[in-house]
Amino acid sequence: MMNLPNTITTIRLVLVFVMITVLLIPYQQVDSITFLGVTNNLVFVIAGIIFLLASITDFLDGYLARKLNLVTTLGKFLDPIADKILTNASMLLLMVTFTWLDYPHLTFPVWIVLIMVIRDLMIDALRMIAVTKGVVIAALPSGKWKTFLQIIAITLVFFNDPITPLIGLPWSLALMMMVLAAIASLFSLVMYFIKYGRTILQ
Repeated sequence: MMNLPNTITTIRLVLVFVMITVLLIPYQQVDSITFLGVTNNLVFVIAGIIFLLASITDFLDGYLARKLNLVTTLGKFLDPIADKILTNASMLLLMVTFTWLDYPHLTFPVWIVLIMVIRDLMIDALRMIAVTKGVVIAALPSGKWKTFLQIIAITLVFFNDPITPLIGLPWSLALMMMVLAAIASLFSLVMYFIKYGRTILQ
């Protein structure tokens, strides 16, 4: 059923593909923008804004579904899938350096992306098995925290982490949030298997 929360989730998926298109076009000339003393590619700023808009819909659809009592089975499936497409597509794109963009930019370490993508694949496998047994696995709070930390880390990378130099941290805030998101990913994986593993895999 395509109610309001599910429509917002669908909009999130559309925004992801808009963001991907913005990042993958091989621009001939790219302007720069300075924010909080950090110079960044305008392309990454635009993609970052699109990512933030999509991230807002992540929190909005769940809030409206609960507030308006519009929680549906479709929403329980669609929402986590849209979350994973948003975060994983962003991280995979931010692993690479686009040669047609002039300014040096932060990237996601491969090992962190692998941890989070493999975690998502394992949860998806668990959900597929659950479907065959008539069980719907909804997003757990630990999974939502993982997504929240991913969103912060990805946002910092898109905007070239202006916060670290602004407050004078001796380490990269972006990298710290990436590591925390990876730890949260592993923790949420354990939580899913603790809650559903015995019931579904027996």
